[in-house]
Amino acid sequence: MRQHAIWKVFVLAGALLAPCVGFSAETGVITQSQSDNGIAYMSGGVGLDEREAMHSLATNYNLRLVFAGEEGAYLSDVKVDIRDTAGRNILSAVSNGPWFFAKLPGGRYRIMVEAGGKKMTRSAVVGSRSQTALKFYWPD
Repeated sequence: MRQHAIWKVFVLAGALLAPCVGFSAETGVITQSQSDNGIAYMSGGVGLDEREAMHSLATNYNLRLVFAGEEGAYLSDVKVDIRDTAGRNILSAVSNGPWFFAKLPGGRYRIMVEAGGKKMTRSAVVGSRSQTALKFYWPD
């Protein structure tokens, strides 16, 4: 009886964690949600399998950033800083791939990104129930 109860706990825990984890067979990397200042985010998208895993989780996030060169080559190791309208730091992270998803409270934000020493800044209005997508292209 006790073994049956323990089994139920493992099944329930797996069911609760499944929406926050994706697996890339190509890279063998598990893509999972991380947190900074209480804000959930996920980054990656290196390889088709990882992008498919992240795509299946995209609806859990209301901000989607994509990083690429002008010719379309995806970028990784992009510094991401998100601030509110008062200039307070909301999230700081480094994207492990060309896709970066975050779950922000609805509001206005300043998104600052940096790759290869080149910085870009954009303003964004992020809804609490819709997804805002921004694409950043760096000169090749």
